[in-house]
Amino acid sequence: MIKNTNAFILSYNQYKNSSIIASFLTDNSIIQAICYRAKKNSKSFGSDLESISKLNINIYKKNENHLSILKESSIIKNYKILEKSIYSSLAVFYIREIFLHCAKDFDNRYFILMEKTLDALESLEENNYDDKIKKMYIDILIRAFEIKTLHIAGISPNLDKCIICGNSDNTLFYSILEGGLICSKCKNIIKDSIKITENDKLFMRIIKYTSLIDIIKNEDLKNIYNNSINNVKNIMEKSIFNHINKTVKSRKVLEEIL
Repeated sequence: MIKNTNAFILSYNQYKNSSIIASFLTDNSIIQAICYRAKKNSKSFGSDLESISKLNINIYKKNENHLSILKESSIIKNYKILEKSIYSSLAVFYIREIFLHCAKDFDNRYFILMEKTLDALESLEENNYDDKIKKMYIDILIRAFEIKTLHIAGISPNLDKCIICGNSDNTLFYSILEGGLICSKCKNIIKDSIKITENDKLFMRIIKYTSLIDIIKNEDLKNIYNNSINNVKNIMEKSIFNHINKTVKSRKVLEEIL
């Protein structure tokens, strides 16, 4: 059966001498497919799979026990400006790795999030900010991407009241295991409470509820970034690890360059 779908490439590895096995994020799943002759002949998908692009692909699927076969691909949109930026290209590498672990539950919102994240990075690159401002906004966008990924996975951080007692006062602690704010009274019964500030809560609320394309226009984030980014980054990293139970290797490289 031939299936036609739009897709984003998540990863590819060499298969035998001239072919590759690629993982594609589609609108409802991750599909693995053999791409014959991709390494031998650049016209056989090679340039499509090596770029940061939104693709249209034709996949031939035999049955549940066999890998699909990529029959044809074409680029719908190429994000060439991201490929030219070391910061954005590494961000995309990290985003792809997160989706490889998270986007396996047949939810089309992962596909939508991928497209919106790439669009936001593209818009950021087109603004020609200096490196310091660009790196700051990429750092913020990645945190927003993480919190929105957790939301799709059904474990969106609770940022409104204490997740234990429902109290909305003095919620200046956060629990990764409980997935939300903890008040000062309940923190003693929580093993992993992390001290946070009002700015940290504001930071997380903004990135949770603001569209990705609008995040790079938000002046409030710029004002609280320096005081809150490390704590929010720590919370998001631990939350992602708690969800997938894996260390995301590309994260370290991205953090070093940012």
